[in-house]
Amino acid sequence: MDIQDLLTESYQQHGVSFSYPSGWTLTEQASEEEIQVMVQSPGTGFWILTLYFERPAMDDLIQSAIETYRDEYQAIDSFPSEQQVGAHVGSAVEIEFSCLDLMNTASIRTFATDRFTVLILSQYSAEESEQISQLQQLMTQSIQCAEDFFGFEQT
Repeated sequence: MDIQDLLTESYQQHGVSFSYPSGWTLTEQASEEEIQVMVQSPGTGFWILTLYFERPAMDDLIQSAIETYRDEYQAIDSFPSEQQVGAHVGSAVEIEFSCLDLMNTASIRTFATDRFTVLILSQYSAEESEQISQLQQLMTQSIQCAEDFFGFEQT
């Protein structure tokens, strides 16, 4: 079975859609400024999609995320990364850190549309299978926005 075949569930709300594995738990929180959708693996890995309607700068979101990890953990290593999210070009960073003597990796991706700035944060620990990381990457690549279909100009 191809790992892509494990993405059997679909989320389609607020002008965005993505696929995720069955058996993972999806929760959503919304306010006037943002919508956050979290997908939790059966283990410790998770994937979060946040839509910011005030459209903050992508680099500001990346720096804020790095600072949050730096404040939470004693030492982190962060590395700029290049990965498009579907058809969207944006900013990306990988963060490695130790928690409870386990190495962890967080991947942060951002891109902007005419309606919102998107932040995707995925995290997993070294004790989890490589499959968790691959599934999170596939989830990220499965993201589509209404603008992708209706031809709104991306910024």
